[in-house]
Amino acid sequence: MSSRIYVGTKAFALRGTLLDAGTIQKLAEAVTLEELVNRLKGTPYSDVVSGLSLPYTARRLEIALRERLAIVQNSIIKGASDYGILESYYLRNIAWDLKLVLKAKALGRTFEEASEFLDMKAEELVGRRELIVKTLSARDIAEAVAGLSGTEFHEDAEKALSSYSAKGELRFFDLYIDHAVLSAISAEYTSDSKAYSSKAADVKGVGDIVATDVDAYNVLSVLRAKLWGLPESEVNDIVVRPTGRVAKSVLTGMAGAETVSEAVKLIEPTYRLQTQAAQGDEDLVDAVEDDFARRQKSTCELAFVWQGVGPAAALALVKLMEFEVGNLAAISIGVEARMDPKKILSRLRI
Repeated sequence: MSSRIYVGTKAFALRGTLLDAGTIQKLAEAVTLEELVNRLKGTPYSDVVSGLSLPYTARRLEIALRERLAIVQNSIIKGASDYGILESYYLRNIAWDLKLVLKAKALGRTFEEASEFLDMKAEELVGRRELIVKTLSARDIAEAVAGLSGTEFHEDAEKALSSYSAKGELRFFDLYIDHAVLSAISAEYTSDSKAYSSKAADVKGVGDIVATDVDAYNVLSVLRAKLWGLPESEVNDIVVRPTGRVAKSVLTGMAGAETVSEAVKLIEPTYRLQTQAAQGDEDLVDAVEDDFARRQKSTCELAFVWQGVGPAAALALVKLMEFEVGNLAAISIGVEARMDPKKILSRLRI
């Protein structure tokens, strides 16, 4: 069986395991985390949540949910030797753990304190557990970053440490590590002409997903860099190239805009963003992020309608599972905080 048929067929099969709106609502109506876990045991997440022990926490539940995401994603990659884009997207799982560890080291957390929120299943599946263990074992953040030498994360981790040292903003580690991952994704897509040529029936689906992810990262990173006081001269370091639909010149203009709202207006010729209700700069950036997420989710759902069997469906499945895990994690946080179910549901990307 060819890689194209394998990944496409598997994606369509796995799509049937995604939770429907009714199930999501029932989960959001759980009164306690114990009840939420019991309800999850009736879903495809049963295996990963059954291994949790009392007392439950939203954080530990999220780790378990992400474990299933890694397992499913890895199962797709095993039969997709022709499509490196799927391996590039798998880096997001490793980056998620790496960002947690780097921020923990920056805060001076011990090995035990930092490892409490990790299970490293994603790394074990692809033989990269040592990367996280080595970073965890470092004496301090400087040694942790130095230990990444020779990996795809090192250069960006150094820049993150420099920006963090200058501004004291921990989220620079998120921004720069995401830059490393999105750069790998963008480079893989644009360089693999054989797998992603215009002759392929599903190229538009893969291209749309990658372009939206790159645009979302570039736009949001430039906006957040403005909020966090990153010098305009350093904004070039956080822009992923090749860019998506938002050109480099637009991103440069955004970096030089006097306000965040003026920067957002520069995107409007490319994306009609729904940000009218936003109040304040932070709220505006969050609204832009939500709008990109809605667009990406719609793109991924349509991939199953228009793209047929192939890598577009496989990549769309991975993205839809990421949305689902994000929603379930948000539900667990809401249930833990005893939030009203309607409020929980209003915060989900569904």
